[in-house]
Amino acid sequence: MPPEPAEALIEKLRDRDAVVRCEAARQLGSARLRAGLRDLIQVLGDDPSEPVRRAAAEALGRIGDHAAVGPLERALRTERDAGVRGAAAAALARLGGSTGDYPGILPVSEE
Repeated sequence: MPPEPAEALIEKLRDRDAVVRCEAARQLGSARLRAGLRDLIQVLGDDPSEPVRRAAAEALGRIGDHAAVGPLERALRTERDAGVRGAAAAALARLGGSTGDYPGILPVSEE
């Protein structure tokens, strides 16, 4: 089965089902689709589901666009869920950013 086009995945980020939104974020990240960058940033800050926000942070790290640095840093400061904060820290590490200014966040190594 061929991968879904970026537009279809972006639309799925607004689906009512969190599982669908989570999978859409993962696919956007896996395919490194920059077309989804703005929408993933919005999901990171606004989605009510922690797993979806975590998947958005991971996707932003995989896409690799430095426009995501500010929103990822904001997630480190304001996110209540430790899993989302950890994903944001890992994404920043992938982008070459530093998590040193955030107590309790350890550097992440890519293995």
